[in-house]
Amino acid sequence: MKCSKCQTENPEGAKFCNECGKKLYEAVEIKKIPPAFQGERKHVTVLFSDLSGYTAMSEKLDPEEVKEVMGQIFGEIARVVDKYEGFIEKFVGDAVMALFGVPKAHEDDPVRAVRAAREIQDLIEAMSPKLEERIGKPLTMHTD
Repeated sequence: MKCSKCQTENPEGAKFCNECGKKLYEAVEIKKIPPAFQGERKHVTVLFSDLSGYTAMSEKLDPEEVKEVMGQIFGEIARVVDKYEGFIEKFVGDAVMALFGVPKAHEDDPVRAVRAAREIQDLIEAMSPKLEERIGKPLTMHTD
């Protein structure tokens, strides 16, 4: 597993980088959009999901714990989006914006986005009970 900070290759299963000590997360391959031709138009479906309960979690947990939890959540979300051949445009704070239809378009991109959104909501619902007792509020995803 390669460290995102110093790029040192670490043994599989390592939790911290052997070189710089940074916490290692399971690598999630994020696809890059190839440069588009000028004037090219594509139909895309945009999925935007944000985490409800993030503020409560930030107030109750140590910032390092919040960063670790969000890293796990975003890693799982990236896997779901990739499963449906979407593209993560960005992670911002407690939200994710994903595109379906770039770089490769499918006839059913809107359906893929809805399926990804439902799976993301189920994922957070499954993770919520472990954190709910610590932060006093359930975690849920809201998707537009």
